[in-house]
Amino acid sequence: MLRTSALQSVAIQGRFGADKGQPGLMLSVVHPLAIAMVIARKGKSKVLKDALATLKSVNVLWAGPDQYYVQSTVKSETALYIELKTKLANIASVTDQSHGRVTIRISGPKARAVLAKGTPIDLYTEEFPVGKSALTQMAHVGVHLTRTGNDEFTLSVFRGFSESFWEWLTSQSAEFGYQVG
Repeated sequence: MLRTSALQSVAIQGRFGADKGQPGLMLSVVHPLAIAMVIARKGKSKVLKDALATLKSVNVLWAGPDQYYVQSTVKSETALYIELKTKLANIASVTDQSHGRVTIRISGPKARAVLAKGTPIDLYTEEFPVGKSALTQMAHVGVHLTRTGNDEFTLSVFRGFSESFWEWLTSQSAEFGYQVG
């Protein structure tokens, strides 16, 4: 049975906020998404980095010193966890985070302006290029922020804070107009 998104009842599809012209941004929930946290064991940083580079059909994101989020939209939660646990035995500790996190995609010409309302991170391309991740806080919620495109970011938050974070995000987006898809 497919797990339902924690934002299923609040991330309603449609156009909201300022209604002049095209919406300034798009918001969407990335679901389903298999997520595993991988932490290098002592002295295994380089070996882990090399092993992660060989993985197929996953996205590996920095999540702290010697820590990574490994995500997949094509592998099931169980399949991703078992693959990582097997491949990284004696190299890293692996925990399934799929049920504990919600990932939101924000894109469009006003995405950076909205995010700048909540984080001190310099989001200009020169300082925060595509593929870079950071741990930050927005609206008093811990956020794993990744730039996935020129005007596109993903925000991963703990499931228990996802509704209040969504409320903050949509409130900050309203002045630019936003589309939920």
